[in-house]
Amino acid sequence: MLQWIITESEQSKEDGVRFLCRYAEDLGIPYKWSTVMASLDTAIYDQGFMIALDGGGKVRGVLVYTFWTKEDGSEDQTRIEVQLLYLEAVFRRGVTLLGAMDALVEREKELHEPIVEIGFYCTPTNAHRRLFCKIATASKTEMHPCGMLSFYVTTPARLSQYVERHRLKAMK
Repeated sequence: MLQWIITESEQSKEDGVRFLCRYAEDLGIPYKWSTVMASLDTAIYDQGFMIALDGGGKVRGVLVYTFWTKEDGSEDQTRIEVQLLYLEAVFRRGVTLLGAMDALVEREKELHEPIVEIGFYCTPTNAHRRLFCKIATASKTEMHPCGMLSFYVTTPARLSQYVERHRLKAMK
């Protein structure tokens, strides 16, 4: 079981960034590395950079999110956009992904304003559609500088319900 924490200390931030650098070629994202680093900088500033630690305190995954940017460029602190979720291959199984969703929902409860919407982009594949439609609603698919991307939206309540349903199944 992994423990998800917000990177509040300089050491935890560095550990998370080093982890990302180690797996840069395997992240599976369509963005350029400079875009990933810019998102990471914003996420660290927004306190939206979480790392997953194993029992020995080693980083095994990252979750990066930022506050939504409105049309006028200002932040909307009632909405967040997940920029990146990456887990080492041996930790990419249902229970670990449930833990990541649960950590995000728990983090949301600590924020000043309640989060009403969570959004994220991904490449528009059938596999992604099958996976993400369990937790989110596909909102749009359009061309971006990095290629075609689908945008999904969900709520903390929907994620919580999904996590709870699957925890109950696992206990049976």
